[in-house]
Amino acid sequence: MSSDCILWTKAKNKAGYGITWANNKWEYAHRAVAKAKKGEVVMHSCDNPSCVNPEHLIIGTHKQNSFDMVRKNRQAKGEQAGNSKLTQEQVTEIRKLKQKLSSRKVASLFSISKTNVLDIWNNKIWKI
Repeated sequence: MSSDCILWTKAKNKAGYGITWANNKWEYAHRAVAKAKKGEVVMHSCDNPSCVNPEHLIIGTHKQNSFDMVRKNRQAKGEQAGNSKLTQEQVTEIRKLKQKLSSRKVASLFSISKTNVLDIWNNKIWKI
């Protein structure tokens, strides 16, 4: 990246994305700058939500955006995931109970499903 970020200095949402009033509706500033069409995703190569530098904005698909997020290890996981019901400490305890209690009993103790317990034990979720 050869140029610095250009930061949006007007209104921003809670996540730090610039917002502007355009075409009788609120719109993300970076989408307006990139001239994104409906259904297109605008990605920041700089990962700065306030940036509106056209050189840092890439139009792509939802799939490309998700891939980019995972590649940069920016996805919510573990306790940071919005739908997480467990803490890392609880997951560690669940793993310790493998082969000591049934998955049904562990599920009951932690108020989660038996499937969640099995997925934790098999490292399908809360991977280590």
